[in-house]
Amino acid sequence: MTRSSSFLTITTGLVLPVAALVALTAERARAQYAVFDADAATRAFHERVDSYAALHHRLAPPPPAMTSTDPISKLLSRNYLAAAIRGARRYAQQGEIFTPEVAMLFRWSLADSIGERDAETFLRELNGGEPMPRGMHPDVNEPYTMTPLYRIPQEVRLGLPPIPPELDYRIAAHDLVLWDIYAGVVVDFVPDALTSRVSTM
Repeated sequence: MTRSSSFLTITTGLVLPVAALVALTAERARAQYAVFDADAATRAFHERVDSYAALHHRLAPPPPAMTSTDPISKLLSRNYLAAAIRGARRYAQQGEIFTPEVAMLFRWSLADSIGERDAETFLRELNGGEPMPRGMHPDVNEPYTMTPLYRIPQEVRLGLPPIPPELDYRIAAHDLVLWDIYAGVVVDFVPDALTSRVSTM
C-alpha cells in the first residue's frame, strides 16, 4: 500500500465517525425542539390554573366576608383563606403550575410582549428607574414582601394567557409571579423570567 492510499484510508476512517457524530447531534437537537409543543403547554397551564381556581372557590369564605369593606374583616378573611390554601397545598413547590414547558412558553411570550426593549430596561422602568435586585425568589403559598410586587403593564399582559379573576400576574424582581389576589399568596412563579432576551426563532 502506498503512502497516499494509506493516508486516504485513515482520512476516510476519521471522516465517517465524525459525520455520524454530527448527524446524531443534529438529530438529538431536532428531537429536543420537536418535543416542545406550545399548544400543549398552554393547555397544561389552563388545566392547572383552573384546578387551582376550583380549590380557591372551595376554600374561600362566604361572599359577604370576601366582599366586606371593613379592614378588619378583610384582613381576617384573607388570613383565613391563605391558611386554608396553605393547608390544602402543603406540598406545593415551584413548578407545580409553571412546569418547565409552561415556563418556557411564558419566557417566550414575555420576550415578545416586551418587544424591542431589553428586559433590564423594562424592569428599571417598572422600578422607578432603579435596577431590580436579583436572587430574591418568592416562596409558594406565602406572601411576598422582599421587593414590590408590580402589576404587569396592559400591553405586556395582552401577550399572556388569560387567567381566572381570582388570580393575577405580578413581577417580583426578575420573576413572574402567579398571585392569588384574595389570599395574598404566591401560587407559583417562573424564576428569572425576565433576565435576558429569549429567542423565539
